[in-house]
Amino acid sequence: MANEIYCHTMPARILHWINAANIGLLTTSGMYIRDPELFALFANMDIARKTHFIAMYLIIYGILIRIYYSWVSRDYRELMFRLRDIRGFPALFRYYLFLSKEPPVSEKYNAGQKLLYNAWAVLVLVQAITGFGLYFPDGLAAYVRALGGPVVVRQVHFATTWVFILTVALHVYLSFIGGWAVIKSMITGYLPEGVYIQPVAGDERGDLERF
Repeated sequence: MANEIYCHTMPARILHWINAANIGLLTTSGMYIRDPELFALFANMDIARKTHFIAMYLIIYGILIRIYYSWVSRDYRELMFRLRDIRGFPALFRYYLFLSKEPPVSEKYNAGQKLLYNAWAVLVLVQAITGFGLYFPDGLAAYVRALGGPVVVRQVHFATTWVFILTVALHVYLSFIGGWAVIKSMITGYLPEGVYIQPVAGDERGDLERF
């Protein structure tokens, strides 16, 4: 049996699945709110709206906690997208388009993963800014007007939802390309030695698991 290396800490894994569940709840409830006949996913509008708003609060907290954890655990150094990461995209595209059998050499997260994770944090902020305006159209009327009016706010919110759907679908697809070992690592924290991902440094594991 191949040796395994420790790659994802328990807090990171828990937050990953909590945020994933909230994105799923936000997407499905939002689609029902948009068109309950086409997306008949909830019993009624009241349940869908309450689910949507609760999930929105939870994902805001989840993102803030993840940012805090990234700071105290110092894994923001692995997650933050930098301009130098652009150089990794050609090799990454060749691998994911099956033009190369060898995965690109990268740090713990490749350039695409970093860009995607950073973009999701920004997209959650956009959804929160537009979502509160849609949920309180009367109380926040001046705020909605400052954003361009209710039609613009609704369009931006809906378009951003589709960006989430497409990028999450891409994330899932690329995870499957990476293989079952990569998917399982987000449950167990471990990967077989030799898989293209860097381990958590041995002297940091104890510190990380305390958070």
